[in-house]
Amino acid sequence: MRAPFHSPLKRKVRTMAGTHEGRVLVFPQLTEALTPFEDKPQARKIVDADGGNLTLMELAAGQSWHEHHSVHPVFVQVLKGEVIFHVKDRDITLVPGKPIHVTAKLLHSLRAVKDSTLLVTMLTGESHPEPKVNIDVEEV
Repeated sequence: MRAPFHSPLKRKVRTMAGTHEGRVLVFPQLTEALTPFEDKPQARKIVDADGGNLTLMELAAGQSWHEHHSVHPVFVQVLKGEVIFHVKDRDITLVPGKPIHVTAKLLHSLRAVKDSTLLVTMLTGESHPEPKVNIDVEEV
């Protein structure tokens, strides 16, 4: 069943509390920011900001990251390549455009099928009035 059409002229205008003051960080093309070491993957935290942090990971095909956990919930997304994400006795194939959310303390591991770049977003809930940035960014 379709929702009834409401003319914008008859709608009440709702306003949201907000501000135009704040900070925007514009990141560079992250798939070009790191190169994996020959014998192991590479990870680099690129920012600690309000509410969370971002970690960039690079793995060459065949490299893996041992079983571990995070103290906070995370989103993991492949920016380039293909990764097998192992969690709860299951292998999940991650490719660009197919992120995964993992709750805090849940053990998981991963293995790169192809040369891969991943972005891990850790949802810390911490306040960072001044972000700690470890990569060149544009601030708006």
